[in-house]
Amino acid sequence: EKVLQRIANAGYRPTALDVSAVSGAFVQQQQAHRALELFRLIGVAGTKSERGSAAPTENHDDSRAATIDTFHSLVHCFGEVGEPGEALKVLQAMQSEGLQPRADTYNLVINACAQSGDCDRAVEAFNDMQRRGIRPNAGTFNRVIYAFGAVGRSDKVMDVFHVMQRLGIEPTVVTYTSMVNAFVQSNQPDKAVEVFQLMQQQGIRPDEVTYNSMINAFVQSNQPDK
Repeated sequence: EKVLQRIANAGYRPTALDVSAVSGAFVQQQQAHRALELFRLIGVAGTKSERGSAAPTENHDDSRAATIDTFHSLVHCFGEVGEPGEALKVLQAMQSEGLQPRADTYNLVINACAQSGDCDRAVEAFNDMQRRGIRPNAGTFNRVIYAFGAVGRSDKVMDVFHVMQRLGIEPTVVTYTSMVNAFVQSNQPDKAVEVFQLMQQQGIRPDEVTYNSMINAFVQSNQPDK
């Protein structure tokens, strides 16, 4: 970190690969705040080669890829330590540098928000993703469904599911299980059963988590023998 600061102070801009390597080390040590501070201190726009000249095209592409990967790691790290607001800041910083986030980076942000019970921010990230023309995947929808279910907003779950179908994205066992869980948590066992039946009709095999959720649904409906 100090070496990069000295290089910058001497008038040379470290390459994105340099910054990525140091920041990545911070991320691995669960020190995401220091990694983000380093990004803000050095900056990643207009990175140069080690000699201070413009980097060749191939190196530039490698640098951009490394920078995107590091931002992605930062988002993951902030999500792991329960700071969705910081994860969103990293996403915004990434965009301000002209870097296009990947779908899985958005998924990490949405997941961080969902895990902390911040459904509104999860939806905000989901909407931003679509505004920027980044196609969501099944993992994206699974996390949004989970976010709604976690705060008891099961009324939105089927809306999200219908958007998923409209976009031609195949639901997975996680999708259906998240929906079942959402209805169980909101004390709507009949809805949970409907989703379970739909899942079977679509040929999706339930897993252990799904069955455990259905047991809870039957207990809620006073039908434990089912």
